[in-house]
Amino acid sequence: MTIGVESVQRPEAVFGGLDSDRHASVVELDGTCGLSRERIGGKAWSVDHMRGLGLPVPPAFVLTTEAWAEFGANGGVLSAQIWAGVREGIAALERGTGRRFGSEQWPLLVSVRSGAAVSMPGMMDTVLNLGMTDAVERALTDETRNPVYASDTRRRFSTQYREIVLGDANGIVPEDPWEQLRGAVTAVFRSWDSARAKTYRRTQGVSDTLGTAVTVQAMVFGNLDANSGTGVLFSRNPNTGERPVFGEWLIGGQGEDVVSGRTTPRPLDDLAATLPEVHRELLAAAELLERDGRDIQDIEFTVESGRLWLLQSRPAKRSARAAVRAAVGMVDEGLIDANEALRRVSAGQLRTVLRPASGDNTGLTPLAHGESACPGLAAGVVVTDPDEAETRSAAGEHVILARPTTSPDDLHGMIAAQAIVTELGGATSHAALVSRELGRPCVVGCGPGVVEALAGRLVTVDGGAGTVWPGQVAGKAVEASVLEDVDRLAQWARVDSADLPDFLADRDRIESPATAGHSDTEVSTTASDTNAHSAIQAKPELSELAILRLIGIKGRVQPNAVATSLDIAEAEVDSRSSDFVTRGLCASTPVGVRLTPHGREQLTLLLEHERANIDRSVIAAAYDEFCEFNAELKEVITAWQMTDPSTVNDHSDNAYDTAILARLTTLHHRVAPLVERIGTIAPRLRPYTDRLNRAVERMNGGDHSWVARPIMDSYHTVWFELHEDLIGLCGLSRADEAAAGRAH
Repeated sequence: MTIGVESVQRPEAVFGGLDSDRHASVVELDGTCGLSRERIGGKAWSVDHMRGLGLPVPPAFVLTTEAWAEFGANGGVLSAQIWAGVREGIAALERGTGRRFGSEQWPLLVSVRSGAAVSMPGMMDTVLNLGMTDAVERALTDETRNPVYASDTRRRFSTQYREIVLGDANGIVPEDPWEQLRGAVTAVFRSWDSARAKTYRRTQGVSDTLGTAVTVQAMVFGNLDANSGTGVLFSRNPNTGERPVFGEWLIGGQGEDVVSGRTTPRPLDDLAATLPEVHRELLAAAELLERDGRDIQDIEFTVESGRLWLLQSRPAKRSARAAVRAAVGMVDEGLIDANEALRRVSAGQLRTVLRPASGDNTGLTPLAHGESACPGLAAGVVVTDPDEAETRSAAGEHVILARPTTSPDDLHGMIAAQAIVTELGGATSHAALVSRELGRPCVVGCGPGVVEALAGRLVTVDGGAGTVWPGQVAGKAVEASVLEDVDRLAQWARVDSADLPDFLADRDRIESPATAGHSDTEVSTTASDTNAHSAIQAKPELSELAILRLIGIKGRVQPNAVATSLDIAEAEVDSRSSDFVTRGLCASTPVGVRLTPHGREQLTLLLEHERANIDRSVIAAAYDEFCEFNAELKEVITAWQMTDPSTVNDHSDNAYDTAILARLTTLHHRVAPLVERIGTIAPRLRPYTDRLNRAVERMNGGDHSWVARPIMDSYHTVWFELHEDLIGLCGLSRADEAAAGRAH
């Protein structure tokens, strides 16, 4: 049963009482809109363009950037003229669908989506399923005889409306659909001035005066029945750049369920098996859109009761190999010329494809196999203790660190090792995240017993293949097909293949000059020597326990790093470190002080005393909240490090990086109240608030090493240290948490 769009009739294109589109505030997207991306945004432009190509797209209208400007000039209130245009736009959707907005019979639901004048991925807000009320839920239940669908749609709407429009998870959603619509449009316009959007524009050099459009579109429902779902299709494989298409499909999904990563979708072949006609129609649309756009297309689609609807099409993100292959292939197909092909490949992408992708393992049986976390080849003797890894590496030996799972305590060993192998964890585990920042090949999730089986053996870790091989394995030569594509690019650039990376790098520097960053060793201390001791006396978070714990978590640490983390003078830390060494609690090493066995015993006693004075149920509840954020943080850091599961982020795509930084900043603002509350529960943990704030400030100030650089107080480093402290305060061990899937 189809309950979304039935047919489309074309009314007048411009709403709100205007007699032309020269100053249009509200315009129908009927395939003949003709307005630029700057006026209606990428989302609306895509909708209108696809409708103009005759593709199946739900009817929609757009509030233009002129409407946004008028909204701002009117004090953040929708004018009567704009609102009249919105009501006319809804009437057009009603005519196009045969449904009525807010009606108890054949109700119409809509989506309200942002659409910036320039692409600002993930920066602004969207509300789906708008128009849902008690009466509408009953009407949809009666119409479809599917109360699960109706209640699921109601739940999705209420959750999103509270988050985006009300900003209160317990807020009361209006029962009047028109009030809902006014609130959603207002919220999306206001999201132009959100902190994340401002940060994005500042880093991208985008003017604050361009504004955003708002697209209002009839809903179609991938959560309706067994022949419904949502998916994403790439017109070529974004990992290889080759045909055929590549995609994923989720039965019963809606909106951004597939791209959110919260669920595991199915391969597109499943759609071909269950709904072959829909699959054929989708492939035909992908072919048309790629030829029209002359680039790999990333297409969002929904299937409602066996009927295909396209929601958006845009140029796709791609791996380095895909960028090279597609650029060359599209020249051969006549879609682009040689100059355009060269513009589409960066120096970083070229260098990536020219590295050995795997090892020559002919005739070998792997010792272990897991999930690829960081590509690359490295050989060495397996050690299982981070201290041993550091010692043997300092003596000039190549070592591989193998652990059940890693924690911040292991960082010094991870830095010393050539590669890292773990029994537990996945692509967002601690080992994976840190190894990518260190540039160490890493294989995770190899299974129980691997550490013991590998200990003492000479092995080669093939991070790209997710395999550990016996002995020292040489890297395979770069595939001939890659070299052929590189040669083609070099011919077009009129340079030798060996000089092509430098040629592209020079071009990239001219077109996208890099922002100067700060030194990795740069530190800042704000407390003076005269008041440092009194600060320690006044603040429990600067006690002996706090300093010993920080040394213990970091493994090896210089006094200036302790001073920076705890915001005290370096001279005070020097004095206390000397005292710890005298008392046998710490030992000095060339790379900083470390705990001795006696120091670890003392730290254990101090931590037990701290736990005895904290309400265990309260800290446990806070830790449970933290774990929810932790899963999201790992996804964000993984996205920062890897553009896809097989491609390390070379940070040449400013738009991609800025979107990830905005996600991290948004997450930080959401978690900040919890971190502050943790500081009231356990006063020693108060500095984490300032440490995380400092990392975000440096990160958004242009120094992106503050995102996840292990050897400094980056956001990722501080976060994992907080995680370690919370595990300890709850009386747990990291091994316990790793086995439970919460602390790999």
